[in-house]
Amino acid sequence: MNEDGTIRNDSIVIKQYITPTQFAEINRLEAVCRNHDGTNLKLETEYRLNRPKSAAPEITELNEFLYYADGELAAYLGIASFGGGNAAELNGMTHPDFRRKGIFSRLYGLALAECRKRGFDKILLLSDGKSGSGQGFIRSVSGTYDFSEYRMRLQPVGPVERSGLVSLRKAGNGDVPELEKLDTAIFGGIGEERVLPEEEELRGEVTYLVNRGETAIGRIKITYSDSAAFISGFGIVPECRGRGFGKAALREALQLIREQNIPQAELDVECKNSNALHLYTSCGFQDVSVMDYYQAPEKQAPRK
Repeated sequence: MNEDGTIRNDSIVIKQYITPTQFAEINRLEAVCRNHDGTNLKLETEYRLNRPKSAAPEITELNEFLYYADGELAAYLGIASFGGGNAAELNGMTHPDFRRKGIFSRLYGLALAECRKRGFDKILLLSDGKSGSGQGFIRSVSGTYDFSEYRMRLQPVGPVERSGLVSLRKAGNGDVPELEKLDTAIFGGIGEERVLPEEEELRGEVTYLVNRGETAIGRIKITYSDSAAFISGFGIVPECRGRGFGKAALREALQLIREQNIPQAELDVECKNSNALHLYTSCGFQDVSVMDYYQAPEKQAPRK
């Protein structure tokens, strides 16, 4: 970048999945932004790096939008699609030295066009509740508030009181029909893009069936790393709720994390989900940040 703030050489790279090199670049940029702003992002980089082996070889969806300035990653925006509904989540960042230059607006315009081409029912824009730049950008494109989600953390993961009400069994590829049945009962549809459990385990993501005796009554996923474990995709079928099975399953998961000598556990939960919040706080989790979700307007607002 020149002294007057202009960029000498810039380029935009658009892809379906990121490479290991891009994975490292995005994580470095995230660290810079986090240290500068003191805020959190929900980028799902592990998911973006590993392309499902069962996916078709041709590129059918564009999810990754990277902006390079003078050969360095200056901004990034990603599209993620999770949950039972047909919704897209957009989240990204710009290096502090490259803000207010229209860079992120260019990526957003491209990503929004891709989302509309794919016919998503809802397009959600994500921002940490404390991020002035993120909230300001969403206001500039006329985003409408939808809901908020807590990031909760348990540290350290200490001794766990186990009830014996349920057990966790690691899911294999042969359990996919059972997992899909559980997802329909718990989440109203496929909870996540279906990737074979044994493929996910190669990258540290382990899905467990929550069993009461020999019967699966729920599911939970733990993503393991050296410093933290992330809990997701957790639910109990409706007919078994309110009977202590959820707390028992969570404690079993925490025991597995403790056995791996991982000091910290994290998860996300919607702020208005009072039952889940009570469950997690009763097990020692505390909220550490808030992620706000906004709906993109039907038509893109004029650039400011």
